[in-house]
Amino acid sequence: MSTRSPSPRIAVFGHYGNQNLGDEAIIEAVLKNLRHHLPNAELSCFSINPSDSASRHGVDSFPIRYRADFFNPPRTQTPAQEDTPAPAAVNEVATPLAKSWKTRLKSFPLLGSLLRTGQNVVEFRHTLKQEVVFLRAASIRLETVDLLLITGSNQFLDNFGGPWGFPYTLLKWTWLAKRSGTKVAFLSIGAGPLTHPLSYWMLRRALKRADYLSLRDEGSQTLIREKVGIEGPVFPDLAHSLYESGARPSRAERSDRLRVAVNPMPVFDRRYWHHPDDTLYRDYVQKLAKLCEHIVQEGAHLTLFSTQLKDEDVIDDVIEAMGVAAPPSIARSRTVAELMETLSQSDCVVATRFHATVLPLQLGIPVLGICYYRKAAELLVDVGLGDYFVNIDDFDDETLRQKYKALTTRISSGSLTLSEEHSRYIQALDEQYRNIAALAVKGDQQ
Repeated sequence: MSTRSPSPRIAVFGHYGNQNLGDEAIIEAVLKNLRHHLPNAELSCFSINPSDSASRHGVDSFPIRYRADFFNPPRTQTPAQEDTPAPAAVNEVATPLAKSWKTRLKSFPLLGSLLRTGQNVVEFRHTLKQEVVFLRAASIRLETVDLLLITGSNQFLDNFGGPWGFPYTLLKWTWLAKRSGTKVAFLSIGAGPLTHPLSYWMLRRALKRADYLSLRDEGSQTLIREKVGIEGPVFPDLAHSLYESGARPSRAERSDRLRVAVNPMPVFDRRYWHHPDDTLYRDYVQKLAKLCEHIVQEGAHLTLFSTQLKDEDVIDDVIEAMGVAAPPSIARSRTVAELMETLSQSDCVVATRFHATVLPLQLGIPVLGICYYRKAAELLVDVGLGDYFVNIDDFDDETLRQKYKALTTRISSGSLTLSEEHSRYIQALDEQYRNIAALAVKGDQQ
């Protein structure tokens, strides 16, 4: 039997706790707006890393998939146990022997094939057991949730993990929610890349269970309509409502030199990317390094910043490729507040990541985009910066420098403002939260 609270219980679902500050900006914005529109609501979070989400956002958290540290936390040792030699000392000797034995068996084709098959069976049984444990626990947890908010950014994609990544996760949770009598709302979801027929089927089943659906952009709307057969309105990315536009002095009112913040991203990098390409990655780093050299030579203050931990590997590679004696400033942000402080000190941002594009726009800071998916390009076109981006697959050094020069010339003259566009996004998202508040209250009264 469901245990329902007099106040609506809302769980915010997303790939949070993954050291991605773009995603963390989304959940911060969602929680802020929910507290505004539903001040009596009881809020919780379903995330990749529940301990991280709980500490960052001050809400009770639960994992979106099985985690050994969550379901089998380490036991506290007694004083007697602390004096006992750890079993690992035995394993350190036994493991190499076991590996040697397995390696010898695998040298025989038939025996090697049988061994690999046996290992796969054991691993599958182990994974299946974990999934059963998880499904039971998640179902119980959903009994105390009135509304499950599945939030952007990209949730409808299969380039990371195929159909058994994001599509299966959404299929699983919407099924559990409906079994538990919990309403489901998808908010401002980005779609694509999405290519596998099984992914289409999984998403179709998941979205048919939704009580509310909105997409982040027209490209996502078209993809879901054509490939999944589901319609939904378009609302802006949820991070747009993190902060209201603040009063920042225009370039003409400031006496210091131009300040430029550059965000590299590990596109094509085998340490991160789903289809790595060493040549394309090196080419991207070299082009970005040349732009950074140009920025420094022009007398601007340069800061390289990250929105995810893996970005810092690229920052190191870009600095190594730069031919300047003095290295640029580096901002290694760990919180959204730290990231926004870095951005607020900038006059111009050069961004590869999508949310490194979204967040500066809230502060009225123009962005030069190096776009790896259509989402960033569509956003820049929508805010009137359609002349200031390149596509990552085919841009060259000179084109990037020309676009940078054109953009910074307008910034220096004080002829470029973006406040109206941001206000439009704020109004649209406020409308969406009113829709969600109505859905939550309706669900609570039934």
